[in-house]
Amino acid sequence: MRPVLLHTLMRRTDDTRTVAYRPERLRVDTARQIIRRARRSAAVVRVFETTDRDGNNVHVAHVQFGRDRWRDVDSVTDIYEIPTKALTDL
Repeated sequence: MRPVLLHTLMRRTDDTRTVAYRPERLRVDTARQIIRRARRSAAVVRVFETTDRDGNNVHVAHVQFGRDRWRDVDSVTDIYEIPTKALTDL
């Protein structure tokens, strides 16, 4: 089964480009814990159901952190690509 993929995007203050970090592979339970923690810390969390390029069902969790969390950073966004089958197998 495919693991959860985490994509992180960051934009620094006074910089026009967005930094995209290399995707990380996570276990499903680790991703769930991180997303729950983000909700408790007042981050904006949205979850969407869709399909990937191969037609497999996936859930995409979009987590937007506020700018008060880091110095000199305007925004940090985490995008989790979670295979739906992994969620239903738990």
